[in-house]
Amino acid sequence: MISTAGQKAAWVALKPETGRMHQLRFHMLEMNTSILGDFKYQSRREVPQGLAPGMHLHARSLIIPRQTGKPIKIVAPLPPHMKQTFESLGFLEQEAGKDPLAPFI
Repeated sequence: MISTAGQKAAWVALKPETGRMHQLRFHMLEMNTSILGDFKYQSRREVPQGLAPGMHLHARSLIIPRQTGKPIKIVAPLPPHMKQTFESLGFLEQEAGKDPLAPFI
């Protein structure tokens, strides 16, 4: 977990292990903490009022291995709807650091 907004929401870093379709969405639902805006795999928890619509699942970075040597790392900024929600909840992008999964790897 990177940050929380009281009892309303939590910002978490997730890393898929198998690449199965909807893996992260399903695992979050199993913990009764579905991803904000995910209407296919939603929990029964109420969505906080006033937050931007849309799925709040974002591939912040991808690492593509290469046979020729150094892998390619692509880092993407938050999409506008997530940026708006983060601002509403008081989350700061820099809280994640360069690699939010580094402490767990």
